[in-house]
Amino acid sequence: MITQRGLRAEDRPLIAALLESVPAFTDDERAVALELVDVTLGQPSTDGYGYRFVLSFQGAPGGDGAPRLLGYLCYGRTPMTQSTYDLYWIATSPDFSRSGVARGLVATMESEIAREGGGLVRVETGSREGHGAAVRFYDAVQFTRAAVLADFYAPGDDLMIYTKRVAPARASAAPSAGEAPARGEAPARSDTPPGEPALYDAAFGYRDYAAERDFLLACARRFGGRPVQRVLSWACGPARHLEAFAELGVGCAGADGSAAMIAFAERAAGARGAGACIRFSCAELDERPDVAPVDLSFVPLSAIHQLATPAALERHLRLAASLLLPGGVHVIEATHPADLTPSGVNRTEWTELRGEQSIDARFRIHIERSTPDRVVPVTLEVVCSARRNGGAPRELSSIRQEATWYVPDLAGWRRVAERVPELSLVATLGDFNVDVPFEHAAAWRLILVLKRL
Repeated sequence: MITQRGLRAEDRPLIAALLESVPAFTDDERAVALELVDVTLGQPSTDGYGYRFVLSFQGAPGGDGAPRLLGYLCYGRTPMTQSTYDLYWIATSPDFSRSGVARGLVATMESEIAREGGGLVRVETGSREGHGAAVRFYDAVQFTRAAVLADFYAPGDDLMIYTKRVAPARASAAPSAGEAPARGEAPARSDTPPGEPALYDAAFGYRDYAAERDFLLACARRFGGRPVQRVLSWACGPARHLEAFAELGVGCAGADGSAAMIAFAERAAGARGAGACIRFSCAELDERPDVAPVDLSFVPLSAIHQLATPAALERHLRLAASLLLPGGVHVIEATHPADLTPSGVNRTEWTELRGEQSIDARFRIHIERSTPDRVVPVTLEVVCSARRNGGAPRELSSIRQEATWYVPDLAGWRRVAERVPELSLVATLGDFNVDVPFEHAAAWRLILVLKRL
């Protein structure tokens, strides 16, 4: 279990040890990092402009042994600015260099900034060889390289300035079983339990659907051969991606194997004014949905792994090819193959707060039960709880989904794609960024882009 919290006095030796374990840092850099810790512990800020820390631990209070510090982040408001923040320091244990720890820390920082009204985040790093991983990381998490000052630190060691704009948080509420309130409405009553589709929707509310829409459009521009006027989302779930496309006036179709999810998605899209732009069809990933041909189709959220054999994957790709117009692209967001190994990200926990409701989710890939053919059980648990007047949380509703996944490695994906001659595998990416290939050191997903010939 991975947890996050702020800085405490007993954390100083843990941070010092962590910094010592990172070979990219110089002694001077470690000294500066610890100075920020000492300033924060010795003189806590009262004006909102001090240093803020987010620490990530493995293990929870009450467990066996002491929690292990996996990484930490230090940021703060930039003096004499209205809404700019500096990311001063981020460090993760080398043992967890590709486990999502750094991403989780940045996500928490961005959530806090969004809650405060949003703003610009600035980070500075050097160009010397030891900082290469940091440069790749900032590129991967969609920071923009804003400036380079040549030879700033030393001859050949440039100052690189990255920035990222964080939008203000938007009010949202956990939808009840029969409704999907629009953004900005009052939170649902804390004693109204959400149904399964609504609970699933709330659990994945952290996704930036507009940014992922823009990534899919970028895939079509970079790797496809036609403008995008109609899109199809396979395993569309609550159809949040399609709502984002509808905002741009793109014609949308959504397919999902759950009739209850389709009904929820139709109500939700209608409540937010996107219902007229989306046509839904009840169909599994290996069934042909009743939709017209499209320019772009996609399978989000690792749903593709529900197809538990190479033959089922091949059927899906053949169906996708039949619904794509020439030059169209099919994008699959898949799990990184390394997540079937002990060093991969095979356990994830997160919490969404919606008014007085807390949505706690746990996802696990049971790698200890995986087969040589890369078939593995997975579980998703989501619990909605309510807390009033500081009392103990009370569970309102929950879901537990068990499934068997097939998670090919890249060679396995290539073999399946080669059996569908109507499609060409034109790109394998490692993030929601067309400039981050799967081989990138910061890759955390496997995103496949196939073009209809």
